[in-house]
Amino acid sequence: MKRVFISMMILFLILPGANSGKRVQAEAVSKLDSTYFGKPEQLLTPLMDAVSIFNGAVGTEDGKPVMYTTTKGLPAQLNVMDIEAQKLLRVIPLEGAENTWAHEVLPNGDLYIATIGGGAKLWKYSPGGDSAKVVATFAGETFPFSITSDQGKVYVGTYPSGKVYQYDPDTGEVEDYGRMIGESSQEYIRSLAVIGDDVYSGTGHGKIIHYNKSTGEKEDIAASIGEPGHIYDLDKVDDRYLFARYELSSNGYVYDTQEEKWLDVVIPKARGLHIPEQSEGGKIYFMNTENKLQTFDLDTLNVEDTGIVYNSGFRGVDWVEFGTPDLPGKSLVTINFSGYVTILNLEKKTTIKTPVLAEGTANVINKIETGPDGKLYMSGVQTGKGAIYDTVTKTNKSFNMGQADSIATFGDKMLFGVYPEGDIRELDPGQEPSDENPKKLFTIGEEQNRISSIADGGGKAYIGSIPFYGELGGALTVYDPDASEHDKVKVFRNVVEDQSVNSLVYRNGKVYGSTTINGGLGADPRAEEARIFIWDTQTEEKVKEITLSIDGLEKPEAIGELSFGPDGLLWGAAIDSIFAMDPETLEIVKSRKLYESLPLSAWNKIELEWSNGLLYADFSGNLTAIDPETLESKQVARVYDFSVGPDGNLYYASRENRTMLHKMEVRTVSDKEEMTVTNHHFERPKKDNAIPGWTSMFKADDQAQYVISGEEHSHGRKSLKIKDTARNKSVALMSDPIDASEGEVFEASTNLFIKEGTGSSMVRFYDDDGKEVYNQPVHTDTGLNKWQKVSITAEAPEDAVTLRVICFTTSYAMGTVYYDKVEVKKLLFN
Repeated sequence: MKRVFISMMILFLILPGANSGKRVQAEAVSKLDSTYFGKPEQLLTPLMDAVSIFNGAVGTEDGKPVMYTTTKGLPAQLNVMDIEAQKLLRVIPLEGAENTWAHEVLPNGDLYIATIGGGAKLWKYSPGGDSAKVVATFAGETFPFSITSDQGKVYVGTYPSGKVYQYDPDTGEVEDYGRMIGESSQEYIRSLAVIGDDVYSGTGHGKIIHYNKSTGEKEDIAASIGEPGHIYDLDKVDDRYLFARYELSSNGYVYDTQEEKWLDVVIPKARGLHIPEQSEGGKIYFMNTENKLQTFDLDTLNVEDTGIVYNSGFRGVDWVEFGTPDLPGKSLVTINFSGYVTILNLEKKTTIKTPVLAEGTANVINKIETGPDGKLYMSGVQTGKGAIYDTVTKTNKSFNMGQADSIATFGDKMLFGVYPEGDIRELDPGQEPSDENPKKLFTIGEEQNRISSIADGGGKAYIGSIPFYGELGGALTVYDPDASEHDKVKVFRNVVEDQSVNSLVYRNGKVYGSTTINGGLGADPRAEEARIFIWDTQTEEKVKEITLSIDGLEKPEAIGELSFGPDGLLWGAAIDSIFAMDPETLEIVKSRKLYESLPLSAWNKIELEWSNGLLYADFSGNLTAIDPETLESKQVARVYDFSVGPDGNLYYASRENRTMLHKMEVRTVSDKEEMTVTNHHFERPKKDNAIPGWTSMFKADDQAQYVISGEEHSHGRKSLKIKDTARNKSVALMSDPIDASEGEVFEASTNLFIKEGTGSSMVRFYDDDGKEVYNQPVHTDTGLNKWQKVSITAEAPEDAVTLRVICFTTSYAMGTVYYDKVEVKKLLFN
């Protein structure tokens, strides 16, 4: 595969004169030849000032209680808040980190934070400081979901290996206790408690592993409970009891570590994510799903209401004594997802909510979709905000929305599939966003939590989904807004046994679907190969199911999005290939492998969109334009998600900056004007020991040299040969200057023969003083011992008056390379 690296440099040279050109008709080989993709333009951060908080902890600074919490963003930011004064004291960026679910304050007051982003890291912050530092990293781990401490040591539980680590602040040493389960490829330590030598891990797999540090023995103490799913909460109480909550059932259980047995009680409607680690009056305090603060009596095993209400769960909670008339005795203090601190006072049975104290950050964009009104609808990752961007007025507005993993037009409305509960929400673009717009329509249920696809057809919405963590068996859900209440939502699980639904598309009473063998994270697949199926919307049955058979692709684990093209064919993508099928027979009409060795995600959904005769596909972040006639393709950007706007331009979140909305202008080329490149075939003999039409930029020697050679040639009898055998030297020849003006677009190409090493070419633009104002290079190190055409398309920037083409080897590369037929054409647009 050709690897192309594009960079920008500023160099300064004074160049004379320029050459003119003649017009030629654009070659009609591929639709791509007549399409120009402009330079990326940064528009705005649509999810700016979003506050997304998953955890916090109370500490003390200057004798006053403070709340420590971290907002999700790029980077994540530690917020230190004075609880009594309701004031934000300081914000500290955690560079390279994106998020955290885990804060822990040690007895000496130091704060430790386990962060996500750039690998699993452990940070330390000392009270009153103006910075935090990384004190430990955990190789191979990406999500350190849980943290706790005991006797001054810090413990961290991770994903995907499901390990527990101990960090000793006194020595800086990290001890790896290994995998707590070790049965599947992806395992979670979702919650963690340590009492003495005993480590208790709440996993994502229904198990609570008791690990003895002294003996190394492990035991699943939850085997008798027999519940599936995540143990999101596992908190120690009084250094004796464990309070465990199962996510799927919301059942709470209490374990006596001294008696080594579960108390004879099941606490219903328990809510996450934490409880205080000290009981009060022999009672454990916890929130329930009805927003009531309740107690569990360790002696009587009774559950009682406190009369205190809080409209959320505890994202970290601690006891604080304020000692004021308004807040006598003990209070529970916690942080909300949206950034406000809440105080629950036991004596007065009151709840005090501060204003939002956390500072918002730019949240990353998750999905982008063009709505029926031509506006862009966007969702974020793990945030409570979405955004609407008007491409005409260039204005942006936010609205309340969870993490939508899919967005689709449904009639004149927008539907959002929201993670993690599998909710479907509806927004009316004709109305202003409000508390009622968008509104929740329903929750899919049936153990589904990720909405992968929504298709509009025949007045109904067809919804594909992926199940919860550790589960297999996705679903096809039918939503009919005109049906009776009982029949509005129908869920058909395991349409393809043990597989998740990756994509759905509707046509003439049938739904065409693709699958992935993967289920929820942490579930090992049972199937070997993804499928394509047809669903009859009248009989509500699957009528056909096939495996995908195309050249160069064997048993794909996932088949990406399906889409009907203007040609009536059913198009799809899988792993690294594009294909088109006959929708009646599902036989392959055409296909092509486009990439090699792509990194693959768990579900590898490859999004497809059509515009102006081209098919756009996102192959693992490589936004690719495809000519459906020739199957020629071009990688145009590195994206996280994209959409084609109503103006035909590309809008996307880039891989380099997912918080920023980018625009790439797409224009149709009507003609190409050929510019004169003097001696572009290198046939003219040397004159005064120089190559006519070309200037050497560096002094040649035995290690870095160039000659006119007859050894290899694609046209005529000669070519330019460059031989570079030194890492610290460069060989570069530049053409005579060619006229250029701001906004003009040029296509430069050269035939390249690489005998060994790397060959490079470049377009450079210069101002009236001969100073470089912009350059665009391409470096090629594959396709050895054959002629290949390498092209660069570049737009002349402000102040540009000339351009030159440069054939070279870089100072960090070596090679023996031949150049022939160097051409420059100016693109002309309608």
